[in-house]
Amino acid sequence: MNYRINISLIIIFLLSCKIAIAQSYDDYELKKINFSGNSFFSESDLKQNIESKESPMWFWIFLNSFTPFGDEPVYFDSSKISVDIMAIKELYYSNGFFLTEVNASFTADTSDKTITLNYTINENRAFYYGNVKYVGLNKLPDFEIELLNKELVELDSTKQFSEAEIESNINSVRKFLANHGYIFGSYDSTVVSIDTVMSKTNIKMFFDPRDRYTIKETIINKTGRSIEQISNKLIEEIADLKPGKNYDQAQIDRSELRLLKTELFSSLDINPLISDTVNKTIPIEINAVITSLNQLAPEIKADNEFNTFNAGFGISYTRKNFLGDARKLNISTSFRLLDVTNYDFKKIFDSNHGIVDLNLKMEQPFLFGKPILTSTELYLRSQTIPQDENAYGGAQRFDFEMPYYTFVTLLRPFIGFDIAERKARFFPLTSPNEISIKVGSFTPGIGIELGSSKTDDILFPTKGNFFFITPELFYSRTEYRITEYLNKSDVELNDTASIGNTYFYRIQTGVSSYLSVTNDKMTVFAGKIRIGYAQPFTSSHNKDFSSEELIPPNKTFYAGGSNSIRGWKARELIPTNKINYAGFTTNTQDFRGGTTWFEGSFELRKKLNDFFGYAVFADYGNTWNGWKEIQINDIAVAIGLGIRVYTPIAPFRLDFGTKFYDPSDKRMIFKKNLWDNLSIQFGIGEAF
Repeated sequence: MNYRINISLIIIFLLSCKIAIAQSYDDYELKKINFSGNSFFSESDLKQNIESKESPMWFWIFLNSFTPFGDEPVYFDSSKISVDIMAIKELYYSNGFFLTEVNASFTADTSDKTITLNYTINENRAFYYGNVKYVGLNKLPDFEIELLNKELVELDSTKQFSEAEIESNINSVRKFLANHGYIFGSYDSTVVSIDTVMSKTNIKMFFDPRDRYTIKETIINKTGRSIEQISNKLIEEIADLKPGKNYDQAQIDRSELRLLKTELFSSLDINPLISDTVNKTIPIEINAVITSLNQLAPEIKADNEFNTFNAGFGISYTRKNFLGDARKLNISTSFRLLDVTNYDFKKIFDSNHGIVDLNLKMEQPFLFGKPILTSTELYLRSQTIPQDENAYGGAQRFDFEMPYYTFVTLLRPFIGFDIAERKARFFPLTSPNEISIKVGSFTPGIGIELGSSKTDDILFPTKGNFFFITPELFYSRTEYRITEYLNKSDVELNDTASIGNTYFYRIQTGVSSYLSVTNDKMTVFAGKIRIGYAQPFTSSHNKDFSSEELIPPNKTFYAGGSNSIRGWKARELIPTNKINYAGFTTNTQDFRGGTTWFEGSFELRKKLNDFFGYAVFADYGNTWNGWKEIQINDIAVAIGLGIRVYTPIAPFRLDFGTKFYDPSDKRMIFKKNLWDNLSIQFGIGEAF
């Protein structure tokens, strides 16, 4: 009996010592966490997944001591070590490393009361996919199984086991069932059998599709101020949820979005009535709160048109359900200052960097009974960029609603016209007298916007690609009026006018790609390429002008600015070769852009938290007068660093770009003053 008591006392004593030792480190900062033996996961990936966190640097602790900013010190907690080990193993297990071993140790520095925590990892070999079965899906028709297979990630024996891929396929199956009438289809469980001899994982995923359901009817519940002016029939036509159709959750989501785009509703939701299912049919309920049909609103304007940050104010009037059928009429006018980042506010009343516009636009959500968003727009604009330009015109666009599963997600044919007049004065290279050129153009055209957006997020994409191509065909009737003045006076020496016409095409295309480089999707590598080309395909009937000169200046290409090459100001990169205008030779930067455009970017984006981040970028490109003029040493290169502020509306960014290589003097940044070549760009949304 005494022997047992003594043993118990010894055990209690040892436990007390252990607790005392553990408690003695409670006031020690966790200065560093080290990992060794890891090759599949980086140190940053592992740190993101464990409970223990390193104490911040002294500056942030000091800042936190007297402000709400910064961070508090992090103290060592030995109880988190076992949790960390489990988290590390779980991370490896979810990627096929089922034999991973993890050990922990720590060293204490009693002089400055800090702890260094060490994790030693033995990853061992990775396991690959073996047999993969989707149990229960054999109840589906063969054609649906074929469609489903196209949406699943292929899990073959050459690929390493990934829990994320399996979860992705499970979600794809559930989504497919919900979009093909199987509203009560369910996922049960996944069984993973590990073959340690062959290093394979045999996987069975169990599903139960159950019965297919069709839409029985649409029940509409309306409330709000203008309830009498919006009929149930109109809501049904826009929603397009016809009885007898298979229940399709994706179609319901599109119907809800289509209804919200009309701006007739302050709130709206569409849901199936699960409790009223009869004979494999299900009613759909639409609950809508109808808002006022007249809206007069002052506006604060901010945009990145012309690749500059522009800001101003405006006012708009919107009449909803104009002439019925959910048409929307909008009349708006605004004034904006161009390139606010580089604006000289001392000259706000006499500066020539403003734009005034008046717009009239009418939209209707369907055409010929189909969900084709049709918009008709007329505009009047007066601007300086920095040349004076007045323009008015119109456009008719047809925006086809594309199914979610198609590669093409944007299909928008259009037809339009514009009448523009641009004026500029300059000293030509061939005469001591000043020349004024006024170009008036009438340019009708047709085109189509095609695009494919397969990214995971609109505001901060972390994976996927975006592609677009816009071919256009124009006819241009252009009048040049050239006036020669004596030196710098207003004394006219000569005034000539000439008219020419030509047909030309213009094509713009580009691709953007996004790749997350960390598991937490907070660090993303992004890249883009943009190409544009304009070319006449009929000759000029006027001997004074070539067909290229008859392409209106507002249809040419420019580079530089907040969404372009950020080491240069907006529209600063244009061709520098010489062009003759009716016998007068001038540098094209005095008047117009180029007919060939090429640019691209690489960007590493890092989100520090939900609100702040930064980006490191490199941009390149330029414009030329024809593809034959392209030379490698004419490609401008900019590098820089940007700050990001993330909001629910859009990211706001401040980019500091510098000319790494300037084609105007063929010199690198190393031979120049950095600050003299720095350009500050402010933008809304990511650069691409």
